[in-house]
Amino acid sequence: MYNLLSKLVILWLTFSVSVGFSAIDEPVQITSGEITGTVLESGVQAFLGIPYAAPPVGDLRWQPPQPAIPWIGVKRADRHGPGCIQPISSYQSEDCLFLNIWTKAEVDEKLPVMVWIHGGGWAFGSNSQDIYDGRAFADNGVVLVSVNYRMNSFGWMAHPALSEESENGVSGNYGVLDHVAALEWVQDNIEQFGGDKDNITIFGESAGGASIYALLATPMAEGLFHKAISESTWINPSNVTSLKKPNGFQDSAESLGAAAIEKKIGGPSANILAEMRSMSAEDILDLEHSVALIVDGWLFKENPIETFNNARHNNVPIMTGYNDGEGLMFVRKGSEPSSTEEQRGRLSERLGEGGKDLVSFYVANSADDIYDKEIDFSSDTSFVRASRELGLAGARASQQDTYVYVFTRNARDPSQRASHFMEVPYVFNNLPSGASSSDKKLAQLMNDYWVQFARTGAPNGPGLPVWPAYDLEEQRHQVLDTEVSQGDRDRKLELDVMNDYLRDRYKTAN
Repeated sequence: MYNLLSKLVILWLTFSVSVGFSAIDEPVQITSGEITGTVLESGVQAFLGIPYAAPPVGDLRWQPPQPAIPWIGVKRADRHGPGCIQPISSYQSEDCLFLNIWTKAEVDEKLPVMVWIHGGGWAFGSNSQDIYDGRAFADNGVVLVSVNYRMNSFGWMAHPALSEESENGVSGNYGVLDHVAALEWVQDNIEQFGGDKDNITIFGESAGGASIYALLATPMAEGLFHKAISESTWINPSNVTSLKKPNGFQDSAESLGAAAIEKKIGGPSANILAEMRSMSAEDILDLEHSVALIVDGWLFKENPIETFNNARHNNVPIMTGYNDGEGLMFVRKGSEPSSTEEQRGRLSERLGEGGKDLVSFYVANSADDIYDKEIDFSSDTSFVRASRELGLAGARASQQDTYVYVFTRNARDPSQRASHFMEVPYVFNNLPSGASSSDKKLAQLMNDYWVQFARTGAPNGPGLPVWPAYDLEEQRHQVLDTEVSQGDRDRKLELDVMNDYLRDRYKTAN
């Protein structure tokens, strides 16, 4: 999946040397010093490349983020900071914990704040991508913040030696800790940009949606945000582990990290931490090590699937959803099984004895439908199940504060379902100039929905098509397309079985 996602990121990834039309004369005082930004033609003020934490380099590699280092004088925040280390050609550095702010507010205003966390498989991407430009949100009356965070093995490395040196006895999850640090920075500083620190909405897509999932699940983020939007939540058996023991799908995070490091350095070491921290960024990026959310007993007291099933998450209004054809990006035409018998065999082998009740939902009735069923399975396992999990959790906690969408617009080929990522340009109201009037109307509507939710905790407002709340019984959702409609109980039977299958596998491992 990473290779396919990287192609998409490369398509959108453009780093600006400078953004804006005129400099801001009056410095803004934040906790680490004074900064100036730029004023765009629309009147939106952009502050780019603001450090929210100290550079996580040297002895701070694989440590929780530390406060930003203060500076003397006025720092010009008029260009993007580098992205975090990743396997694609880009402006990048280990010193990458920067955020961007777009605002049209006066200093004494208290506008809603939206904090964006980008996707990219926790492996690539940046807040500097043009598609994530926040000016449309600022024009629509919110303060938009976008953040970088450590990725790949820089953000997700667990290792027994790292856990031993930690005062909490844990390692890994550094990317999530970066999110927490960014939200703490927002609490301390956002009022200087006209934002309301008591009205903060976190939102993200794909791996960014998984980060929203993580922030909802950890008590460490309680009180740092007040609403949450998760788009195409990327949580599945391949990216959740336990720190010290197998969880039914993955070996322990510590053993996976230790194996990757030992293979790279050629064997055990008496001074392993020093060797790890002296490794080049290229060597770390080259580790045979995958990213995963780590259930460590500290940041996450239990597997998040149990947290959400029992509504023990941070109880805030939730908006969640997915694209109806997420898997179109990941299932290559021609790679599907050649027959329904082969499809059943592949699924049975992958899911094991405990998944036999799930197999039948994803085996086609005829050879003509095999490809579509492969898309369904990819969609549901990687994104749809977890997105609905958040909706159900919110409904269990507070039945009036949860909203679910299904995005169905594929402007490239309206005969096809909407693939992964396709909703993002609509959310940011950042479509290509040649987009149709109906697509531009949908983009404005979706941006309005997202902003209204940030203001009030509900997407409904004057002039907006009514969006029904999600509940446990009817499970109604909003269908977002050039013609807005409603649906209910989408994929309910197979997703119920899939959720039970996952929980049983995790419980058996424990």
